[in-house]
Amino acid sequence: MRCFLASGRALGTGRAVALVVALALLALAAPAEAQRLELAGRVSASRTVLGQRRVGEARYVAISDLFYRERSAYLEILDLETQRVVQIKTRRQALERRFGTAGSLPQAEIVSYRGGVVGLAVSESTSAGAHRVWYAELDARTGAIGRTIDLAKLGAGDQLQIVGADAAGEAAWFAVTDVTTRGRVVVLRRIDLATLDVSDPQRLVLSARSANARNDHAVRVHAAADFSRFAVVEYVEDGVRMAPGKVYIIDRATAASFSVPAPPTVYGVAFSPDGAYVYLGSAQRGTISRVDVAARRIDKSVPAPHYLHHLIIAPSGTKLIALASSNSYAVYDLPELKPRSDVAHAAGIAPAMVQLSGNGVASLDGRWFVVPGVDRTAPPSGGAAGRGHAPAVEDRRRPAADRTYLIARVVE
Repeated sequence: MRCFLASGRALGTGRAVALVVALALLALAAPAEAQRLELAGRVSASRTVLGQRRVGEARYVAISDLFYRERSAYLEILDLETQRVVQIKTRRQALERRFGTAGSLPQAEIVSYRGGVVGLAVSESTSAGAHRVWYAELDARTGAIGRTIDLAKLGAGDQLQIVGADAAGEAAWFAVTDVTTRGRVVVLRRIDLATLDVSDPQRLVLSARSANARNDHAVRVHAAADFSRFAVVEYVEDGVRMAPGKVYIIDRATAASFSVPAPPTVYGVAFSPDGAYVYLGSAQRGTISRVDVAARRIDKSVPAPHYLHHLIIAPSGTKLIALASSNSYAVYDLPELKPRSDVAHAAGIAPAMVQLSGNGVASLDGRWFVVPGVDRTAPPSGGAAGRGHAPAVEDRRRPAADRTYLIARVVE
């Protein structure tokens, strides 16, 4: 920026001082305004999944889990660097023979992608009853089934969530929620991707909690970028008869854990790069709460957009971006969560962000955000998901038509 303050002959002293003060104020505001999302590209893929999940290197996003078309089965992964959809094709019959059961097609979710190999969590059933889950690998070029191992045997009501795979390709993490007569237990399960050894490094017994049957959602587990910490989030919602819940923070190195009261409808979770804080975004109340890990408590809460679904820490680690079902977003300075700056989405992104409702995914390094293009059949912002209810999950048993996805770049 060029500044014409070369001498008092050009400006009087008083005017020069005033201009310096004004420019200083602008400089203070600039960092938040400089943080923005810009449309980087568009791709087409099958509308089967787009949820927050890490599949290894930050450049890859699982965009379509397993779906069937005639005699083939497909998976799709988005390469953010090339803005190209990698489609893996395999024979439907091969999956049926290896993992299917009578009258039920196996289903699969993408766990990892690295070196031309895609790792999957394959389930023999989509029903709520007891069923087996395997970890299996496919050759991305030929579709041939490679290594497999038993991952879990789930009873009625049990849940398995893919937490993610690390960028180095060393391990994949899962959360198994077991429902027992005495309550729920969350087991963090780890697969060594070199040896396929399975271990359970953490077992967390959740406090007894009576939940409203209509809103008795499974816990969600989030991980720091380096998988050094995990957050186990119980679902809570204002305005219904529902017992208070908790957010459990787990330190992987020490296996120690602690809990804080769960804000209602926590969908957005972010971990500071230095491990000092965890940020929790409440969609229903429109707040962001900061958990001080050392103090083991929530030490700050600030206003945020309502219908908040995603928290992204920018690559520099100094900004937090709050994305909601809205035509604007909020930016905060870290670690203090101030000042807040509301920024309008670019014209090419805004219509899709208004319909966000949790259907987006941020890259592991905070450089990218992928969101479905405008769907005229989707509920408007402020619908059930915006009011606090968990976003609906699409039925992946039914292949859907291709649709457009927008790739947004985080610019600092």
